[in-house]
Amino acid sequence: MEEHVYKKIEAYISGTMSAEDAQQFELAMTTQPELKEEVALYRSINHHLTETEYEDGVSDSNYKKELDTYLKGEEAAAIKEKLVRIKEDYKTVPQNEKPKTRSLYYIISAAAAVILLFGLLFTGNSNASLYTTYYQSSDLPSFTSRADNESLLSKASTSFKSGDLDTSLASFQEYIQGAKNEIDPLIYVYTGLIYSEKENLEEAITQFDLLEKSKSLDSSRALWYKALTYVKFDKPAEAKEILTMLLKNPSNYKYTEAKELLEKL
Repeated sequence: MEEHVYKKIEAYISGTMSAEDAQQFELAMTTQPELKEEVALYRSINHHLTETEYEDGVSDSNYKKELDTYLKGEEAAAIKEKLVRIKEDYKTVPQNEKPKTRSLYYIISAAAAVILLFGLLFTGNSNASLYTTYYQSSDLPSFTSRADNESLLSKASTSFKSGDLDTSLASFQEYIQGAKNEIDPLIYVYTGLIYSEKENLEEAITQFDLLEKSKSLDSSRALWYKALTYVKFDKPAEAKEILTMLLKNPSNYKYTEAKELLEKL
């Protein structure tokens, strides 16, 4: 992809893109699978760069065994292939057309292999890669309207995408307190994910429960995000239970992906 596309991806993920441009960008992703894939990869890499922490207690011998196993696995191979492709694409750009400083995308991508390798091993969570694979920020609901409450939701969702979780949560809570009409239940997707990022599993599940109990057309999203959250916290038994519930109805949100994820757990 061209450099200006990566710049748009960066603006979208960081939340610096205007609401109107973000809406057009999300529409473009629905018709351009390759663009959606790039956004998902960027989000995945960015997630590991900001959230992965080193944990003590991993012995050298265990580390070497786990590292060797991971390096021979499909995920590591896919990451390597992706990074090589990015590098080769960059080399084909004429020297006079290359930016003076490489896109943040390239910097993040170059670091991604190391971050993912060490991050997945030191967290001790064998399911972390599944969460990264199936969590897609491009699937998050958008809130666009000139109404005051909806503008607040747009601010909240934009803050979430830029990584400002505290501002995002405060904005969603302000919306809930000031809502005169029925609350948009899709906000609970965000609040659930916020608490998940804050490592509060119990509160995250509580938020998704609120969406499920809303009985809205989007209530089945709650099952998908509950399952993903349990995967993130390395609770495969709970995740399997939720996925089994989701698969009872083919019309449920992410039905196909749920079947794939259940088979991999």
